[in-house]
Amino acid sequence: MVDRCFAVEKLVSNIDGEIARHFQKDKNFNFSKNMLEKKFADIDKKFENVLNKNKRKLENAQIKPIHDKFLFAQNGITGLIAPPGSGKTFTYLKMAAQQQELDEKNPFYELVVICSTSGQFDQTVNSFKDIIKKSKLVCIKDSELLDWIKKYQRRVLKYNAINEYINSKFKDPNEEMQRILEKKHFRNKQKEIEYISKKLQSYDWKTYPHRCLLILDDFASHPLLKNREQDMCRILKKLRHFNISVVICVQTAKSLSKDVKRILTDIILFPGLSEDDFMELMKESMA
Repeated sequence: MVDRCFAVEKLVSNIDGEIARHFQKDKNFNFSKNMLEKKFADIDKKFENVLNKNKRKLENAQIKPIHDKFLFAQNGITGLIAPPGSGKTFTYLKMAAQQQELDEKNPFYELVVICSTSGQFDQTVNSFKDIIKKSKLVCIKDSELLDWIKKYQRRVLKYNAINEYINSKFKDPNEEMQRILEKKHFRNKQKEIEYISKKLQSYDWKTYPHRCLLILDDFASHPLLKNREQDMCRILKKLRHFNISVVICVQTAKSLSKDVKRILTDIILFPGLSEDDFMELMKESMA
């Protein structure tokens, strides 16, 4: 009888212990939950502070309509799809002319680059290029495009680093600016400022951020855009970080690879596109 009573007491004690541990665990969980909510709130505040501090820079890297009267996306990729002789060149030249007027002083795109297989302006461009006065209009050959982009990206990195450093009152160099300072070993602040001044003069860019409109003229089934393994296809996805917008001119939707269709932000279609081409384009495009 005594053994039985002892066994019952032990069982009750074990049950009480389990209940106590359960409530302790629940208490710890609630404590942990409250701590997490506080930590998450602190993280939200830190992110908000960074967003506010870098608001302009982050907005400049966004893909969004440029203006309510000029709805093409900044940092976007536009597919201009039209049959031969229907006015593709005329259309992108008008875009290049219109963007100049979005601001009274400066064009939105300070640089407009036309890339073609010939490496020369065609007759249509030569006829209308004088209308584009605020932006610098240049032409490059398709075989030189990748090298040109890589060089331009390096220039933009340095240009942005210098401007950010100036805006921080020469106190907060980013990684690129730190590299420049370590490489140059300026003896004093005056030498540093002289270098920065000369560097900006050599750029001869009037806007910050410096934006570029890159037009890939007649790039139907072009080797550079054939598949995602090509360097150009990979680069296209990163151009927004350098404030480069792209217009790809082709004659049919089938001339664009699936990978390119999926990253289009805007599409301009001319009459003459078949229903099958249209449905296939809509199915594959995110625009």
